[in-house]
Amino acid sequence: MAVREVKKDEMLHSTSERVQKLEIVLKGSIRAYNENGGMVLKTGAIIGAAEKPEERYTFDYVADTDASVYSYDYSNMEDVVKVIKLNLKIAPVLASSSVRTAVDCYSWYEKMRMECEDFYNGVKRDLEDYKSLMIEMGREPEEYPEIENLMEPREAEGLEEWRLAYLNALIENDTSIRKNFYGLNISICTGIILDNNDFMKVVYSEIIRMGRYKEYLEEITASFRMDYKYTKAQMKTENDEDGDTREIKDALHIILGYSGISTTTSQVFEQLMADYSAAPDKTDTSDEMRKLRKEISRIFYDIYLAVFLKTLEDRNPPLEIKMFLLFGFMDENLAGKENTAILANFAKNWRADPGGHVVTIRDWLLLIYDMRVNPSKNEFDCDYLEYLREQVTGGYITREDEAQLKNDRMKRLRFEVENFFTMGNRLTFGRVTTFIPVFTDEAVLRPLRTSLITPEKVKTSINAIRDIDFSLFYRDSMTSFEELEINQFMESKEVLPYVILMPNMGSRTSMWQEIDGKRRDTPARMMMSILFTEDLDEAMTRLCGEFRWEMCRRVQGVHWNDVTDPSLTSEYCDYLQFYRKNHDISPESREKIKLALQKSRNNYRTVFVSDYMIYIRNEAAGSARLNRVARGIVFRYCPFRREKREELRANPLYGDLVEKYNIKLSGKIRLIQVMMQKITKMEEEVPDTIKRQLDYIRS
Repeated sequence: MAVREVKKDEMLHSTSERVQKLEIVLKGSIRAYNENGGMVLKTGAIIGAAEKPEERYTFDYVADTDASVYSYDYSNMEDVVKVIKLNLKIAPVLASSSVRTAVDCYSWYEKMRMECEDFYNGVKRDLEDYKSLMIEMGREPEEYPEIENLMEPREAEGLEEWRLAYLNALIENDTSIRKNFYGLNISICTGIILDNNDFMKVVYSEIIRMGRYKEYLEEITASFRMDYKYTKAQMKTENDEDGDTREIKDALHIILGYSGISTTTSQVFEQLMADYSAAPDKTDTSDEMRKLRKEISRIFYDIYLAVFLKTLEDRNPPLEIKMFLLFGFMDENLAGKENTAILANFAKNWRADPGGHVVTIRDWLLLIYDMRVNPSKNEFDCDYLEYLREQVTGGYITREDEAQLKNDRMKRLRFEVENFFTMGNRLTFGRVTTFIPVFTDEAVLRPLRTSLITPEKVKTSINAIRDIDFSLFYRDSMTSFEELEINQFMESKEVLPYVILMPNMGSRTSMWQEIDGKRRDTPARMMMSILFTEDLDEAMTRLCGEFRWEMCRRVQGVHWNDVTDPSLTSEYCDYLQFYRKNHDISPESREKIKLALQKSRNNYRTVFVSDYMIYIRNEAAGSARLNRVARGIVFRYCPFRREKREELRANPLYGDLVEKYNIKLSGKIRLIQVMMQKITKMEEEVPDTIKRQLDYIRS
């Protein structure tokens, strides 16, 4: 054993050296890095343990601060166990540090993966934008087959989601685990360290692979990116601003002043924003940056709530306030001058949905505050009333408090902000490790002018799906007409969902809840970013597929996967569970199902949603992609509109399905017609409800 002192920025090892030593970081920190990033190894980290003896170092290692390391000879993997046993007293520290290092290593990989995904998706979107720009300029676009045929980043193998959750749980409970678990036996520490070393070896290889993929992307797209930049420079984006438009300046102070929050909180937030602005890498996942983003987020939502309440009395707030409420905009320097001008134009010209189904988060909070809708469920799947009951059961509030809080506007509003808004904003952003609710230039992964989601765009996309899957949002409910001697009549009513636009630029959507409380005739709640970086039609189709599944589960209750009670979910579960024994499925289709289940980690809902998207986007257009069994189940519960059914009737793949559906439909129509004839004989007027139901069945 030997102690080595290294000064800050001094090279400890380079990739040209061979691994011959195991080194425990005793004091200070060491940075492992390559051209695509790095991670910091702190006290207790074992350098070389995740490397192979006599092979070259995977990364360069340099002193991040003045540091000291213990050095041991390293010739085989058994030496790692020996080093741990030689350091019995600090073994719990070594185990704890190995967990932290494993998480930081994965964060490095995740950052690289997201960068490559963003690069890939950005180039694909830029190609479409380039074509549009050339057409607008009256020119013929150049062909770029290398971009058209570009392969997306391959998903890593061996990096299971459960492991990251497990490692994070160890970090969150590190103090008690180190004291009460690691210290119990040296073998526990050894197992933890060796397991994390094996995990990091996998991550190391994925970091190297992702780096090579990034180099490949940059090389193969270089020519196109240069052409695209030149084309954009020729045709500058026009700002549709009127003569009264002023330049946005000092927005942060205007927003903080408008909110009316305390001077202390305002000063703290300004300092946090200054620290964030000064950060050389705003996407860094270090502990310091994670803590900074967390503090900014915590105060951001307090400011948002304060501003929202102020606008209840102010019908014409400043433009900066509108930008803040719509997009999370707070600082023109963080957003960038060009982005600020575009967002200002968006805010001035924003038009709300007359139907009230596609709403911004500000308008959604107004619905909550006005008590026109109930607060959404929290992360534990509890709505506001269930949450209050749990508080009573836990002894935190009394029955009297519960009765009062049920109708407390501010408590309901705060519940929505602290749960639905906070989690939804982070979820839709997509890149959870670098999320910050304030709009920044780093978040812009697609031209703003093509990413803005308006109510008109959402409704157009949903209506296109409804034109195919006509019964998508219909709910069955029982009613009666006693005066007509009709005790039970099944009525189908269309209940369109709420689509809430979150104030960020993101890539994810969420089917948050399918109904409100226990009532099945209430709208579903879906969310997405107001500045959306992905394909809107694809995202809405996925949301509708998720809604189909979750609504069926809600209606079926505990029988949702019981095939003796036929339903969409039960039949699909049965189909996926026993596909190997199903003789109606070809060997090729069985292999596809197997791969789909592996990719979705045996999540049946994910497989169904993928098939539903194919059904809407391909099968409806006459392009057969599903196997016979899957097609039959989806068609049975998500039938095409009558015109589409007639169009596909001559198709051998759909002929029998359409015929069976029509026979079933004829029976339903006959029952209603008999009922209408009976009412007519009674010389009574046929209720509109029955007429509408007949029209619906005939759809």
